Amino acid sequence: MMRGYLVLNGGDAFSPRTKSIDHNWLNLIRRQSRPRVMVVPTASVEKTRKVADETMRYFNYLGTFAEYRLITTPLEANTATEYEDLDKVDAVILTDGSPIDMVEILRGSRTEAVLHRLLERKAALMATGASAMAIGGAFWFGGEWEPGLGIAAHLAVLPHHSLVQMRLSPAQLLADLPEGVTLLGIDDTTAVIAHPDGTYHVDGAGEVVVYRDADHQDVYRAKQTFTLAAPEAE
Repeated sequence: MMRGYLVLNGGDAFSPRTKSIDHNWLNLIRRQSRPRVMVVPTASVEKTRKVADETMRYFNYLGTFAEYRLITTPLEANTATEYEDLDKVDAVILTDGSPIDMVEILRGSRTEAVLHRLLERKAALMATGASAMAIGGAFWFGGEWEPGLGIAAHLAVLPHHSLVQMRLSPAQLLADLPEGVTLLGIDDTTAVIAHPDGTYHVDGAGEVVVYRDADHQDVYRAKQTFTLAAPEAE
C-alpha cells in the first residue's frame, strides 16, 4: 500500500520555472521542522557531483534540509553508509541522465529496496527525466521497451513528451508495452503527483497525456486530476 507521494517531472527540473511545482509537493510532507531531503544522482552520466551539489542547493533554498549521496556504482548502491540514510529522510530526489545506467546500477541493490520502502511511509520520491523513466515498470530505450526498476511498476513515463509525440505514434508506443502498465507522457516543466488515495494531480506549465489505448489518450493540465486502474496485487 502506498502511503507516500510519487512525484514525476517531465523535464527542466530544479529551475525557476519548476520552483512552484516543488514548493507545492514539498508542502505535502512538511511537518513541524524542515523536510529532510536526499539527492541521489544515480542517473547522471557526467559532472555528477556538480549536479548533486546544485540540486541540493536548490532544495535548501526551498526551505528543506538537503544533502546528497553519490550512489553511482553497484558497489555504492550496496554500501550501508550510502543507502542507510535514505530510510530516514522525508524525500529522495532522483536526477536526470540515463535510464539504462540507473537501472543497471540499482537493479537488485539495497538502494533499490530503500526506494521501494520510501513509498510505504509518508515520504516522497521525486524523479525527473531519465530517473522517472527508470523507476517505472518499463522504459522506452532504443526504440523498444526495457524492464524498469518497478518502483512504480504500473507506470511507464515518457518525459519531454511534447517532443516525443511528434516522432512516435500511440500505436507504436503501445504495441509492445507490458500488460498492466499505463503510459504517461509528461511535458517539460510539468509534474504528476501520485497521492496515497490513488489520485494523480497535475502541476506545472505543460500537459500530461494518459495513453488509455492506441485510439484514446486523455490530456490533463495544471490543477486537474485523474485516476488509473488499480495495479493488481502481487
